[in-house]
Amino acid sequence: MVGGVEDEFAAAQELLGCMGSNVVYCGAVGTGQAAKICNNLLLAISMIGTAEAMNLGIRLGLDPKLLAKILNMSSGRCWSSDTYNPVPGVMDGVPSANNYQGGFGTTLMAKDLGLAQDSATSTKSPILLGSQAHQIYRMMCAKGYSNKDFSSVFQFLREEETF
Repeated sequence: MVGGVEDEFAAAQELLGCMGSNVVYCGAVGTGQAAKICNNLLLAISMIGTAEAMNLGIRLGLDPKLLAKILNMSSGRCWSSDTYNPVPGVMDGVPSANNYQGGFGTTLMAKDLGLAQDSATSTKSPILLGSQAHQIYRMMCAKGYSNKDFSSVFQFLREEETF
């Protein structure tokens, strides 16, 4: 997600391709950052939703692998459920399979949600779920999840009985 002068983007596109497989020109300076903030806002919300649904299903007696399979063939399917599931034992090769090590840190997600919150305030855009997600990730940082992957929200919700 790149913002800037289009001719300069075109000149740098090959180099940028070495940094990632998807390189998208977004427009003027700042639009790449705006796209990243919006994407991570949605990612945070969908990860919390996936974690909540999986937690509820497990507490209702469903096998987590079966529930993930059902979600991923139904209308609840999203990247957080089918590619990066937050429940340990559901998928291999994701942070939840490695005690939430690696991946995108909770501190970074809280930072990006803070940027989204600031942007929403300056543009007078309501982000009700985004504000709640920001609060959740900030609480996680305060409770020792700072260095864990943001999908550790599943573990955080499992441990929090006060909501």
